[in-house]
Amino acid sequence: MRINRENLIRFFDRKGFYIVLFLSVVVIAATSVYVTNNNLKKLEELRKAQQEEINSAIESDWGYEEELAQAQEEKEQQNNSTAVISQQQENNVSDKKENPQPATKNSDEVKSSGKNDSLTNSKVATVMASTTSTIKKDSNLSSTMLVLLKPVNGDIILEFAKDKLVFSKTLQEWTTHKGVDIGSNLGEPVLSAMDGIVTKVYKDPKLGNTVVIKNGKWETRYANLGDEILAKEQEKIVRGQQIGKIGESAKFEVGEGPHLHFELLENGIPVDPIAYFK
Repeated sequence: MRINRENLIRFFDRKGFYIVLFLSVVVIAATSVYVTNNNLKKLEELRKAQQEEINSAIESDWGYEEELAQAQEEKEQQNNSTAVISQQQENNVSDKKENPQPATKNSDEVKSSGKNDSLTNSKVATVMASTTSTIKKDSNLSSTMLVLLKPVNGDIILEFAKDKLVFSKTLQEWTTHKGVDIGSNLGEPVLSAMDGIVTKVYKDPKLGNTVVIKNGKWETRYANLGDEILAKEQEKIVRGQQIGKIGESAKFEVGEGPHLHFELLENGIPVDPIAYFK
């Protein structure tokens, strides 16, 4: 059967446009399906990666329990030292009451007694001096009311909540919060709230770049800092000295916007720092 060339040309002139349109629609539909599937796979991979980071960060914590146990142990040692001194003093008083000294003594007895009393008093004084020195060393700021300089100028955007729950915009859940978040701008200077020694500079998996400054029983923590840290470990810091800048390194608080995560601890126990700002 021979195909008439004129009829074939006439057919494509009338139907060709619709055939091309149909093929174009098919190609566009197939491309859309492919792109959509590819994007869904990428989103799922990203979601899994973020979840793994959060799970990994949850496994590590500040180690408050270990610090609290250490602080309680130090406090018990101080109490035991005080109790020993009190018991020694009571024993000395009791011995004097039960064994009064004779009215007269010969010169040898007086010398011997004087030496023994001097030795006993010297031991008690040594123990008391040692205990007093330890107490002063562990509580340099305890004799007066602690006054903190506000590390950055800004409003409190997330309050202290150790024994209650607050809503986290980043995690989209209710959780505790062992510090305060002070709103600020990226790159704003962060100042030390008190005098002290820099005991630690590190990157926390949850709160990002962190600096820890300690003075006696008090400890301050500055988190969500930028990568440019000005403080160094074992460096002596004075109140008002710049230690870093506001950053976006806290993965668990990125939804709260630029801010400083600030914590205050007393003997390893988190306390609300707002009452100490002046």
